[in-house]
Amino acid sequence: MSLRLRIIIIVGMAIVLLYIFRKVAKKKLDYRFGLLWSLIAIVIAVFGGWPKLLQKSANLLGIYDPVNMLAFFGLGLAIFVIFSLMMEVSKQSEQIKRLTQEIAILRKDSYDSIQKVSKEKEVKHE
Repeated sequence: MSLRLRIIIIVGMAIVLLYIFRKVAKKKLDYRFGLLWSLIAIVIAVFGGWPKLLQKSANLLGIYDPVNMLAFFGLGLAIFVIFSLMMEVSKQSEQIKRLTQEIAILRKDSYDSIQKVSKEKEVKHE
């Protein structure tokens, strides 16, 4: 891997990190997901900047080709991200269901209160 490509990878990941930090600071990205994506960007920068480290890591794990190691970890990471997002969706689905039920109850109570006041006014006028 050429020095130029390594520099591009490191600078690119630094830009990605800044972007992630800005989104977290502006509350447009949850800090948990920001932390996860920051970790991914740092790992990419480290392995992209020092390809020999990638080769040694692959050899240490008994993986023949470093690209296979990256693909395997990428797949594992994608499954982890999808699972965590599905847990978040499930949690929010339950929250939406509960909020919808609470709104329905409040509307019914409000309607009942209005009906009660209307009946009291009718009784007073008679």
